[in-house]
Amino acid sequence: MKKALLIFLLCPLLAFAQKGWIVTKEANTVTYMPADLPLNKEFQCKFYRIDLNGIDKKTWIIQHARDQQFFLGETIKKWKIKSKKQGEWSTSSQYVAALGGKLSIGYETGTLADGKPYVLQFISSPDLVLLIKYRLKLRKLKNYAEKELMGMQVFSLATANTAKASNSEVTRKSAFETTQKGSFSASEFSKMSEKKYNQYVKKKIRTEPNQGVKLSAIETVFVDVKYNASRGRVTSYTYFLFKDGTVYGDCTVPIRDLNIKKSQKLEWAFSKWTFWKKQGDKYYFQNTKTGKWMLKNNPERALPGQKGLRLNNTYWMFSGDNMLGLQTPHKGYYRFMPNGRFEISSFTMSGGNMDTTDPYSGTISKSDKKGSDGTTGLSDGSFGGEVSAERDDGSKNTGTYYIDGYTIEFHHDNGWVHRELFHFPEEHDKKCIHINDEVYWIRSNKE
Repeated sequence: MKKALLIFLLCPLLAFAQKGWIVTKEANTVTYMPADLPLNKEFQCKFYRIDLNGIDKKTWIIQHARDQQFFLGETIKKWKIKSKKQGEWSTSSQYVAALGGKLSIGYETGTLADGKPYVLQFISSPDLVLLIKYRLKLRKLKNYAEKELMGMQVFSLATANTAKASNSEVTRKSAFETTQKGSFSASEFSKMSEKKYNQYVKKKIRTEPNQGVKLSAIETVFVDVKYNASRGRVTSYTYFLFKDGTVYGDCTVPIRDLNIKKSQKLEWAFSKWTFWKKQGDKYYFQNTKTGKWMLKNNPERALPGQKGLRLNNTYWMFSGDNMLGLQTPHKGYYRFMPNGRFEISSFTMSGGNMDTTDPYSGTISKSDKKGSDGTTGLSDGSFGGEVSAERDDGSKNTGTYYIDGYTIEFHHDNGWVHRELFHFPEEHDKKCIHINDEVYWIRSNKE
């Protein structure tokens, strides 16, 4: 009787384990999220097919995890690599999410019934109760996911996610179809460093000057200013809200030079794109993982500069690897003059801890309109020495500037020309400027 009662009580739970998931399917991916997941928690299982291109699974998953993490956030623990049954591999770590908070992440390789490989990506809040509640259901979930993957395409990093969003007011269908055109193989990707892939994306999403987004397509622009602990400085996050209901976040290129179609193909999968809506005077962004609408708290508008605007101030930024006992402090200055000229200067000091008995080495370097010089010294208490070097390269730090809307164009006297994202945060009364993702404050008389 007790056994029959136990089975009866378990049946509804097992049914919920099959049905209690939010499932999204894309060209090469199936994603599961618990339907009853608390709003302040994360738990997501993403399954996608891959092409190893002759690389063994251990090498592939290590490289894949590292490269994917470049877009998710900095890890705070070393990757743990484990061998699984039947030649499969897994790796796991923790990282700091872009919006703050720690998340656990893991990858595990698998093999479909047709012998083709796939990967499970697992992201969760580091909550023991959460893990116990949902991870016990993963084995059955994997069986469902493997059946779904059998008819799907092979993973390609340049394939964008097809996005769908809906709410009580309007249903939007994504116009961003997945494509293999212009993609590169998993083998080529696995060999790319984070820096190289980032350069690849930035090059692909930029047009010729002023051939990208038209300003008439923009509804408004917001900016968030946050302290970046890993870089020891204040970082700017710029969001462009378009009239078609999409939003491009963490922008670091001049918006007039952005190729929207290529950006959506290459960056949608990494949550650079989503949807926005407005209710009253409140703005909401859609979470690309859950589909839920999240309130944009205290949004600050980013104001463009007038065409041909001339500044007459010196702006500075500061960064350091460790704000408590800085070991690598850095200061950078932009001096903008009303005649259209600019000057750049910087100062960096790096070294070990002088409070220890170990030999101390330190380097001081600076660069300005006169050129660059650096000095490195070594001392162990009884012996010391230093070496210095100078370069006559001051022309790289001077030139002319031109502001037009959300773009500032620099023409350096050494011939280098480049365009960067530029704006003023509305609430700071033009006491600071933003160039790309860096914040520069007006230099006070005490500086």
